[in-house]
Amino acid sequence: MHSKVVIAITIGVIVGGAAIYRASDWWERTYATYESSEMSPDGCIRVDTYEPFWVLPSLFHRIPRPEGTHYGLGREWNAAVFRRAYEVSTGTVLGETVVFDPVGPAPFVDWGDTAKPGRRVLIANQFPLAISSHCSDRATLAKLKAFYERERRGRQAIVDAWNVKQ
Repeated sequence: MHSKVVIAITIGVIVGGAAIYRASDWWERTYATYESSEMSPDGCIRVDTYEPFWVLPSLFHRIPRPEGTHYGLGREWNAAVFRRAYEVSTGTVLGETVVFDPVGPAPFVDWGDTAKPGRRVLIANQFPLAISSHCSDRATLAKLKAFYERERRGRQAIVDAWNVKQ
């Protein structure tokens, strides 16, 4: 009789733990805390950053990689966020990223390729954020292209100084 009770409790703990782990994906986004917003250079898309509501410590959460794989459990996170994209004029949610640790490479939003009208792909910290036909007309993408050109010219002095040193 004693061994049946131990087995039942063990199975209950395993099943309960698995259920809580799955449910945590829902509540970490539902009860997330707003951190900041970022507007696209053309003023068409807003990206909000949220801190997820975690009940379990970070070492119980797998760390995602941009290519879709995950690190195993047992690693501490520096921070945890996810991003959600909205169309400004309608408030429509365009998409959201997985929960990720923003400390690392490419800490910015890529607002899309200006050479492909009709389809806009947003990337946040190398994670897919949204694929949308919203705000992807030629006029809007021309504004985005002008922004990219200003950014490139602004960084040109750094590139020139680097080339002179070498």
